[in-house]
Amino acid sequence: MFGRRVPPRIVFLLSLVLAVLCAVPAVRYGAAGNWLPTLLWGAVAVWFAVDAVRAYGWTQRK
Repeated sequence: MFGRRVPPRIVFLLSLVLAVLCAVPAVRYGAAGNWLPTLLWGAVAVWFAVDAVRAYGWTQRK
């Protein structure tokens, strides 16, 4: 944003934490039988998990 990039390890950790935080309500809604919130929270959790995997690949290249 201002000429500086966030280190890949920070992106990895934050994405991993956000993926877990989004997976918790997805599991809870799934257990309650509410499938629309389960799908929405699950999609966001997968989004962050994929971002974490990509960030992990960036750290391995450097």
